[in-house]
Amino acid sequence: MSENIVNSIQQIILLGKGDRGRLEYILELLVKGKALPLSDQKYLESIIPLYLGPQDTESLQKYAEQAISALQDEIKTLDERLGRLERKGFEKYIGKKTVFLFVTLFVGWHAFQNSITYALGSYVPDGAYQYLFPLNTLANSFGAGMQVWWIFVFMALAWPFVGAAHLARFIRSRRAQSSQNKS
Repeated sequence: MSENIVNSIQQIILLGKGDRGRLEYILELLVKGKALPLSDQKYLESIIPLYLGPQDTESLQKYAEQAISALQDEIKTLDERLGRLERKGFEKYIGKKTVFLFVTLFVGWHAFQNSITYALGSYVPDGAYQYLFPLNTLANSFGAGMQVWWIFVFMALAWPFVGAAHLARFIRSRRAQSSQNKS
């Protein structure tokens, strides 16, 4: 009898029905050979017929096949989504954003040179600033010191647009996925 109950609980968990945490707790008690509290016994008496119906071998087999079929469909859907992501080249696309982020940080480091040198103060020798801020050293040698600041401003202003574009794509993909799941 206990083995039938264990199998029934496992079937209900596979079907994604009932209170999973409570069912796993009950399953653990049964596996350890401990007695079930009365409330858990009543819970099982109500939930097993509700989700598994008659306790014959055919119906259990039918529900197991349905659960396996549902899992296979989900795996197929995930495989298709992964294939679409790979076709779109998500690694390459993420790489472009990462490069843009690091370039923005690099230019920002140089744009805020005055604040950084003030904060570092006497910790850095005077001759080391040319190594800490090579972009500014290069820009100053061409007389374009303020260009670094403007480049940073434009790059910083681009980030909200980049984020909005990704948010729009994300929303569009969720809508497409939602409509596929409804079909």
